[in-house]
Amino acid sequence: MIIETFFSFLNTIFPFLVILTILVFVHELGHYLLAIYNGVKVEVFSIGFGKELFGFDDRKGTRWKFSLIPLGGYVKMHGDADEASSQQVEANEKQKIDENLSFHTKSVGARSAILFAGPLANFLFSFILLVFINSWFGYSVNKPIISELIPNKPAEISGLAVGDTILMVDNSEIETFEDIKENIKDLNGEIIDFVVERNDKQLNFKVKVENGLVGIRGSESFKKKLSFTQSLIKSYEQIFYFTKATLVGIYEIFKGDRSSEELGGPIRIAELSSDFWEKGVYSTLWFMVLISLNLGLINLFPIPLLDGGHLLFNAVEVIKGSPVDKKFMHMFNSIGFFILISLMLFATYNDVSRFL
Repeated sequence: MIIETFFSFLNTIFPFLVILTILVFVHELGHYLLAIYNGVKVEVFSIGFGKELFGFDDRKGTRWKFSLIPLGGYVKMHGDADEASSQQVEANEKQKIDENLSFHTKSVGARSAILFAGPLANFLFSFILLVFINSWFGYSVNKPIISELIPNKPAEISGLAVGDTILMVDNSEIETFEDIKENIKDLNGEIIDFVVERNDKQLNFKVKVENGLVGIRGSESFKKKLSFTQSLIKSYEQIFYFTKATLVGIYEIFKGDRSSEELGGPIRIAELSSDFWEKGVYSTLWFMVLISLNLGLINLFPIPLLDGGHLLFNAVEVIKGSPVDKKFMHMFNSIGFFILISLMLFATYNDVSRFL
C-alpha cells in the first residue's frame, strides 16, 4: 500500500515538475536574454528557490542552478539586493557595483524591456507550440455531420435529420462544421440550399437562416493538418482567444458571476499535469500551451513583486520624471506579497477542499 502510494505520488509530481521547469526556464530565459542584450550582468539564473542543489558557472560569471523549492525561478541581476529585482543594494555597498553592468542604472526603457521579456517569452513559447501542434498533429475541427437538431428551428422544419453529412451550403463546398457557420453567419431571413448525404444518397433542402443560425449542432471531430502559413494564422487566433477567455474568466470570478472555486493552486496543476501527461504528447503540449500563456499573462498583472508590478513603477517613473519613492515601493511590495500569499493559500484551500 505504501509503495503504491509512493509511485502514485511520483506519477503525479514528476510530470508537474517537468512541465513547470520548462515553462519557468522559458520565462526566465526571456529576462536573461534581454538583460544580456542591454548590457546587464546576470549573476544568478535559478530554477526554483532556496538552497542550491546543483549548478555551474558560465564564462560570463552567471551561476546557473537548480534550487530546493521547485515552484518558480528567478534571474538575479547585477545591482539587485533580492531575487525579485525590487531593490538595489544599499548605498554603503555601492563600491561593489559596476554601474555599467547594473540593472537599476539602465534607462527606464531598457529596464521595462527586460521585465516584459519574461512574459513575452511565455507568449512566444505558446505560439511556437501551437504552430507545431496545428501543423504536425492537426487542428481539431468538427465534421460537418449533424449530431443534434434544435426543436422547432429551421433545420428541423426543413427536414434535415441527425446523422446527415452536409456537403454544400449555398453552392459552397463544406469540409468542416465551422465552414457551415462561416457561410451563414451574416445571413438573416434568407432561404438557402443545403445539400446533404443521407444513407449514401444526396438530398437537397431549402433552409431559412435566422440571425446566422439554422438550429444544428455538430460534435464529431477530427484533426485537420494545417500548412505552415495556415498554422501561423490559426495559432495567432488561438492565442488571442485564450488570452481573452482567461481575462474574462478572472473578471467574472471577481465580479461574482463565476465561482471562486475554479481558482486552482499547485495541487490542481499537478493533478492536471499528470492527467494530460498520461494522455500523451499531444495533450501534454496543449496543457503546456495553456499554462505558459497563463504564466505570461498573470506576470503582467500590476501586482508588486510580479513583472507587471515593476512595469507599473516604471510607468509612474516616466510620468513623474523620477523614480518611485523607496519607502512607498517597499510598502507597496509588502502589500503585493500579502496579496500573492493570500491568493496562493486560497487556491491551495480550493485544491485541498476537493478531497474533503
